[in-house]
This record gives sequence, structure tokens and C-alpha cells, in this order.
Amino acid sequence: MASIDPEWLLSRVRGVNVVLFDFDGPLCDLFAVYTADAVAERMKKYLRCKRRLLTDFASYTDTHQLLYDVAERDDIPGRIGRGLDRVLVRAERRAAKVARPTEGAAELVELLARARLPIAITTNNSAAAVRIYLKKHGLARPFGERIFGREAPQLMKPDPHCLLKAMRQIGSGGDPGNCLMIGDSVRDLKAASSAGVRFLAYAAHDERDPERGERLLEAGADFLVSDMREVTEAFTRADLGCWGAPVRE
Repeated sequence: MASIDPEWLLSRVRGVNVVLFDFDGPLCDLFAVYTADAVAERMKKYLRCKRRLLTDFASYTDTHQLLYDVAERDDIPGRIGRGLDRVLVRAERRAAKVARPTEGAAELVELLARARLPIAITTNNSAAAVRIYLKKHGLARPFGERIFGREAPQLMKPDPHCLLKAMRQIGSGGDPGNCLMIGDSVRDLKAASSAGVRFLAYAAHDERDPERGERLLEAGADFLVSDMREVTEAFTRADLGCWGAPVRE
């Protein structure tokens, strides 16, 4: 994937005073070792044991869509949906221990932290898994308690709940348009649009999902970034030293 025009990216980040990161993708490849397919199979095994529901969801490979659709079913007791979420949390925690860092992501986080630009994680993954990863890779301090993970299936992105919650806690200068979300999915894009924040689409080449970038463009992303180092360069050029607003813990 070709790099974008640096001047265009600079215009995108200039004036931003809050940065929201999706977790799986922009910061790491959560399921690089413990694969998403394996997690989905574990979730379906749970459903088969509980209610013989495997035939209803046999084709699912998207763990979050599976969790959401089970929660939406009126004929499935809530306790089963909650149990399925616990299965996913355990799998995410396991995956976080062996997740592969996204190249250049740590440097971007460190740059923003040095400039005291408020940052947060807004993700459909569990906050517990995020904390495991951040602690292992020395990134826990820059984010502090500003980790906004999955609370309930119905509140996952594309619902903007976690973005709005992050902005309420951090503050966004009174204008959501001064907030930037970095995400790698159509769900991220839709959540950012609903919240009124800027969106930066990250789509590195991935043989497991080669059409990710095309889906983002078709959904309305105006450009793609394939290397987080480009984002670091843009923020560096945007003169982060002029900021340094206090960050609410």
C-alpha cells in the first residue's frame, strides 16, 4: 500500500488535542499467535455445550459479531451471553500475552506522552487484555486509567459509547472535531463519525485480511495510513511542543 501525501496527513493531525487509539491493529496484532479463528471456535464450543446453538452460529469467525448477535437474541438467556463474554475475555487475555506490537506504534505513543497530549484506548476488546499488553510492553503509564474497553455487546463500536466516554473523562477542548481516532475497521470509522471526531484509517498489509483497506475506503475513509511511523512524523511536524495540556487521570 502506497504512503499518503505527508502534507495531507499533516493537515489531518494539526490542531488535534486528544488522540484515541483502537487497540487491535493500531497498537498491536492481538491475535498474531493465538488466532481469532481459534477464539471463535472456543466461543462456539461454549454455545454448543450450553444450548446446542452451534448450528445457528456455525459460520461465524468474527468474535465480536458473534458476541453481539447472541446478546441480541431474545430466546437466549442473558446468562449465556454473559458466559460467552467471559470466554472471550479469557481468550483475549491469553492473546495479549503473545500479541505482536504494531511497528512504530510505541514510538507514536511515547511522542504524544512526552508532549502531554491526552491519549486513550477505545476498543471492543476487554480492558483487562489491554492492560496486560500495555504492562508487558512498557506502555501502561502513558495511558494511565484511560482505557475504555468492552462494557456490553450492544455498546461496542460502531456505537460511539467508548469514544464519548473517553472524551467526557479527558475533555476535548469543547470540540470533538479536535479529537482524532486512529482505527483499522469500519466499526471504528462509524463510531468516530457518530461521535463527531476526526478519523485516521490504519490498514497495514495483512495476508489474513487483504481487503481491509478497501472496505475502509468503501465505507468512507478519505485516506489510509499503512505505517504508524508516518503518523509519528506528522505529529512531530505539527509542533507538539506548543501543547502540553494537563491530562486528567
